[in-house]
Amino acid sequence: MYKEDDVVKAKEVKDKILNEDFWMDVDYILSFTAPMYGMFQLADTDKPCLHNIYEWWDSMIEKVKEAIYKKEHKSFTENSRYN
Repeated sequence: MYKEDDVVKAKEVKDKILNEDFWMDVDYILSFTAPMYGMFQLADTDKPCLHNIYEWWDSMIEKVKEAIYKKEHKSFTENSRYN
């Protein structure tokens, strides 16, 4: 039923889903958003946690940097285009 509605769109979706580069990009995006999400989960509590925020933030930033530098094939001593 849906395939017959728009064959061109269905083919584009199929090609995108089967494209390995697309999934590598998804994996890259998840690699640097997961630490952010994890920090938000830790901070989303009714218990006092403000004293932990700076530590969690620093840890999250290091993980995000690591993901970006890994994608760019650079070491931490080199400048990233996102600095």
